[in-house]
Amino acid sequence: MVVIFLYFALFLGVHFLSKQFLDKPSDRYEHKRSGAAKLFQLIACFVLLFGFFGFRDITILNDTSHYCSFYNYKAHISSYKEESIFVFHLTDRFEYGFQVLVHLLIKYVSIEPFTIIIFSSLVITIGNLWFFSKHTRDIALMCFYMLIASLFFTQYCIIRQSFAIVLFYIAFHYFEKDNLKKYYLFVGLAFLFHYSAAFLFLLPTISKIKPNVRNTLFAIVTALVLAGNIFVLMKVLGLSDHPYYKTFIQKETLALVGLADLAQIIIVLAVCAISYKISKVSRVDNVYYWMCVLTLCISIVSTVIYPVARINEFFWPFILLLLIRLLNESRAGLLKAFIVIVFITKLIGVNTFRPEWLHVEPYQFYDFNKQHHNYNLYPQK
Repeated sequence: MVVIFLYFALFLGVHFLSKQFLDKPSDRYEHKRSGAAKLFQLIACFVLLFGFFGFRDITILNDTSHYCSFYNYKAHISSYKEESIFVFHLTDRFEYGFQVLVHLLIKYVSIEPFTIIIFSSLVITIGNLWFFSKHTRDIALMCFYMLIASLFFTQYCIIRQSFAIVLFYIAFHYFEKDNLKKYYLFVGLAFLFHYSAAFLFLLPTISKIKPNVRNTLFAIVTALVLAGNIFVLMKVLGLSDHPYYKTFIQKETLALVGLADLAQIIIVLAVCAISYKISKVSRVDNVYYWMCVLTLCISIVSTVIYPVARINEFFWPFILLLLIRLLNESRAGLLKAFIVIVFITKLIGVNTFRPEWLHVEPYQFYDFNKQHHNYNLYPQK
């Protein structure tokens, strides 16, 4: 973990170095230098993120070898390379958008499986940095939080959903401009890469609900009731043959990973609430408020059937943006230290007791000189 923590520290270094661009003179001059600070952070963070994740070995992050295996298998089918890239293969068990993307890359870019690693890393890196630059000046600090909270490890792992997340970033840009047509368009495109994006169609409606104690408690109680009756509901909906139903109904205990996620969101929201109370922030936008509540509710349900937690991957970056904003406004150094300790403690705990959740250590770069690679190192059920 020493190498990983040194890597994290580089983003803090970029964060503090960027402050050197903001050492006053006049307001006009400071405005110019703030632009230089942002550009410096964007370039440095791009190099650090893309260099680390874009050239990782297939042993790093447990879905990497799975995607490389699929890419390698398809690349060696002659008929596949000859047919239209828009053909849908039901047996591939991947969403249509991702199938088209892989087909396009194999047919017109390269048959090398490493292509999916470097291409996805490029898209995820650029997408996140673009999104961060639109919502915060502390881009490097945001990257640091995304890393210690394991969110970047997850994003670069779940490639299909990460394409959907980037599309959601674009959709949210239009949502903020009240352009719901384009919002739904990009959410629709996100759905083509990961079905969990279907939940995002509800976000504009949910964000219109008044954020008060009564509505919040109603949402939480609903989540508790749903968690207690999720298998009954799935059976009524005719999903008793679904793999998730068969897998999780046999478990006699709550999902450990779900409990860990639930504890994390409760702590984060508690820190946000305390920071809000002692800061000068007048209000939190409805959409951010309900993202926090929805993440809590989904985490409650995920303790029973964990795969629903994938919906939270769309919301976590927004919650961290809110967290950083509130911590900066409250200037509560102890709260900043506390939340960093919580994130790092969870990361160390996972790496120590459940390393199969991440597969980040020992870190290795991709060996381009290696003739043959072993795929499906961590098979996905």
